[in-house]
Amino acid sequence: MEKQLFSDVTKLDFADPQIDDLLKYSIRTQLESMLKTQLTASERQAVLQKSFIDAIRLVLMDTKVEHQQLMAAFETMYDCAVQSMAQAKLSQELLTKQYVSPTGLIMSPHNCKHTIKDIYRIKGYARGIDQAIRGMLKNKAQITVLYPACGPFAPLLLPLLSYYKEHGVFSSDQIKVSLIDAHPGAVLSLQQLVEDLALEDYVEHIEQVDATEFIPESSVDLLVLEAMQHGFTKEGQLSIAKHLVKYLSIDGWMVPKRISIRGMMVIGETEFNQQWKEVDYSHSEYVNEAALNDRIELGELLRIDKSSLLKMQEVELANGIKVVAGNLITIPKGVVDMGERVLAIYANVETFAAEGVGQYDSGITHPRPDMTFYVDAKPKEVEHTHFVACGGDKVQFYYQLSGLPGFVPVKV
Repeated sequence: MEKQLFSDVTKLDFADPQIDDLLKYSIRTQLESMLKTQLTASERQAVLQKSFIDAIRLVLMDTKVEHQQLMAAFETMYDCAVQSMAQAKLSQELLTKQYVSPTGLIMSPHNCKHTIKDIYRIKGYARGIDQAIRGMLKNKAQITVLYPACGPFAPLLLPLLSYYKEHGVFSSDQIKVSLIDAHPGAVLSLQQLVEDLALEDYVEHIEQVDATEFIPESSVDLLVLEAMQHGFTKEGQLSIAKHLVKYLSIDGWMVPKRISIRGMMVIGETEFNQQWKEVDYSHSEYVNEAALNDRIELGELLRIDKSSLLKMQEVELANGIKVVAGNLITIPKGVVDMGERVLAIYANVETFAAEGVGQYDSGITHPRPDMTFYVDAKPKEVEHTHFVACGGDKVQFYYQLSGLPGFVPVKV
């Protein structure tokens, strides 16, 4: 057993902390699975199903639920989902493989699995999706839901479907779901999880395919998409949405309904450190008023919704890189300490109706500092990556559609 476990790992590999951590994770997962083998398959599945239903029940409540109660429910759901993933028997390579595609980062199942613990991201999306589904099924007997780049757990939808099934809210005759992901390990985990949750009647398709190349067999009523990281970087949200929006039915909806990417000039110490010293966790409810008043908002850099996506035009540059134009902003003049400030880019996510994910509620909405953007100041040594501007300058923001997506500012 020991010889087999360590056969593919050289002594030099242990000098790499990442490899060492992954090995420890693999060992721990195997040991945890051994400890839980006393549960029968049906018992394990029952515990898993209950954990999904309990977590989403708290999320859908209209009364306030304490953060600690949510944390406990989501931790249980995570533990059960990881046990389901263990049943899929992914190889170490499939579990940890992570790479950059032509349109953005494809995360490994190992890293993706943590998204099911992102309480307020799931809350904002699940409540929005619930509102959208209820609204659509008032006028239709059946709807089709497409969830691309869903990862190994499809956390924005599978807990909600589990709740619907348990409480008889909507049947599998009313909701037909397609789950797609580019990562083969994510697809294997999904297949196991859908089986363990007994949601096969709801989930018509699970397919391994790049979302920017996927062509649905028929029009889609509801497109659910979250492939974001803070500052709207790294992942392919825009490329995926831009490709799939044209397959929505005429009255089809997107969740999120609208994403507004905005910029602000902040004092880094105030924004990212001082305002969080007196609270237990970061959340939009706890944004400090003094820090809020100290910000200098630049406005909206880019808006993403059904209408803007259908109108959006790509510009191809000489090197083959494609960009889309964002908004033109004017940098405020006369700000005494502007040279000490940094650009922070953040997302306002409106999932549906009045639901959303607020600033600092999740990693996807955390403001991201851009240390290459200088206003009324110059770096000691100017490099090609630096952008230098002055108060009063007009700046056009473009968004780069590539394996490393992100904003590119250009002075007009």
